Amino acid sequence: MAEELEELWKKLTVTEAEDEDIKLGSKSTRAAKEIGKNCIVMKILTQRTVILEALKKNMRMLWKPSKGMQISEIEEDLFLVEFGDGRDKKKVMEMCPWSYEKQLILMQDFEGELVPKEIKLKWVPFWVQIFNLPLKCMTRESGYEIGSKIGVVLDVDVPEKGVQWGKFLRVRIRLDATTKLIRGKKVSVEGGESRWVFFRYERLPNFCYRCGMLDHGEKDCPERKEVENHGEEERKQYGAWLRGEPGRSSRNDYGRMGEERTPEKSEEQKEPETETLTRVQLRLKENAVVGFEILQEFVVHVLRHVFQPSL
Repeated sequence: MAEELEELWKKLTVTEAEDEDIKLGSKSTRAAKEIGKNCIVMKILTQRTVILEALKKNMRMLWKPSKGMQISEIEEDLFLVEFGDGRDKKKVMEMCPWSYEKQLILMQDFEGELVPKEIKLKWVPFWVQIFNLPLKCMTRESGYEIGSKIGVVLDVDVPEKGVQWGKFLRVRIRLDATTKLIRGKKVSVEGGESRWVFFRYERLPNFCYRCGMLDHGEKDCPERKEVENHGEEERKQYGAWLRGEPGRSSRNDYGRMGEERTPEKSEEQKEPETETLTRVQLRLKENAVVGFEILQEFVVHVLRHVFQPSL
């Protein structure tokens, strides 16, 4: 709508009264800027229409804000979320990426200087797992060097010593969601031969297995028609193997997403728990057996009543 009006205005002759410049001072923007501190702008990366009321209901259930929130559509398929508590906003932003109906949600902080149609959302942070690294490359520095080739590195999940032993190295990277997913990169270490390192993305929502784009699925892929029209045998270049199971932070004091880890219990502490669990399991099993015997007696009683000869 805004673009249509802008195009219409270009064709009009402006009158002297319309050409007057209205000056808005800080008093006019103070309230919006203050409330804007608790706001984010978001867009669902999909080619389908998003129903506002359904979006409100689902996001409230997903985010569970402590003091409520309001979602307003400020442009076609562009939404502003106002949180009642800034801590809820902080939590939501830190736990990106999110998805709605399995489609990726793009979001950023409130920008009061921009007109809604000027807001371009395309960046999203992912935890990326890097596989097939030599052991000597499981370092913070390696994470930054490799991660910077596919996006903006926000964090490398290693403890204070700077080295993390494991099957993969986790790197938090801000990616351009309007480009194809990157499956891997060639890496050479200290002048040696190049090798492929492979990427997996934690909490990766729907994406196209044909072209690797995040804004549509296979059915809506433009490349699908080209393959069908040429009668070529399709060989999908992307797949579910790009999804990585969400990992836990390697840092001693904090778990994933900044939550405090519960200290691991000693063997002495674990034994009573195991014994208690075993007793509960046995009790449930005994109850199940008793319940089955009662049911069996009831069935026998009914059958005797049904098939009893009439006197």
